[in-house]
Formats: sequence, C-alpha cells, structure tokens
Amino acid sequence: MPQPIFALLSALIAALALSTSPAFAAGDASAPTTRPAGYKPIAGDAKFGEKLFTDTKLSTNGMACASCHANHGSYSNSFAKHYPHTVTMAKEQLGQQSVYLDEMIQGCMVMPMAAKPLPWNSKELAGLVAYLQIQQKSFKPSR
Repeated sequence: MPQPIFALLSALIAALALSTSPAFAAGDASAPTTRPAGYKPIAGDAKFGEKLFTDTKLSTNGMACASCHANHGSYSNSFAKHYPHTVTMAKEQLGQQSVYLDEMIQGCMVMPMAAKPLPWNSKELAGLVAYLQIQQKSFKPSR
C-alpha cells in the first residue's frame, strides 16, 4: 500500500478508535489534549524533539510525527501563525476552537498516532514543542 494512503487509513482508524474512547463517551473529547489548569510549559531540547519527531515508538500504530509532517507535509496554512490559533483538525475532531502548539501535539498523539497524550510536564512534550517551533519558522503557507 502506498505510504500516503497507509498514513491516511491509519489516521482514520485512530480517529474512529478515539471517537469511542471514554473521554468522548463522557462528552469531553478534548480533555486529554487540553492544557490542565495551572499548567506552565517547560523549556525543551529541540535536538531531542527532532529525534522524537521520527520515532514510531511514540505511537501504537507505527506512525511518527514525520509520517504526516516530513518536509512540512500536511501542515495547514495556519501552522505559520503564532499559537494559540484555530486548527481545523482540533476544531472538528476535538471541539477545540483554538489550540496551543503543545495541545496540537497532544491531539496528534491521540488521533493519528493512536497513543496516550504525553505527560504535560515531560521532556518529550517540551522537546517536540521546541523542535516544531523551529520548523514553524521555515514553514511557508501554500497560499
């Protein structure tokens, strides 16, 4: 199966699995991906985040962040904007009108990657945020 089709099918399967999760059943789809009360982001190591970006061990389905986002792939034009902002995937699938970058990473963890969210105070989440902030600077919207 070609890579893009496999990635799309995996994302759809993950979204279906998430739609039957306890958070969705309880009516709060965004609970695991929304910053907890009192949360203060920690500084991250972008080099560590870059390694994690290609690590399939973060997921339960063999995907990595790079499965969708290698070479700036699959980012919407809003990726160029400062966070928080609206991201269609978070709005449509999680009901979040506006997200911070760390919340969007958590959304990708639970949706396409079919995994649990990273701990909010983890070096993994902080590293991915730091790496993606660098990626964001070189991203050019398609419009």
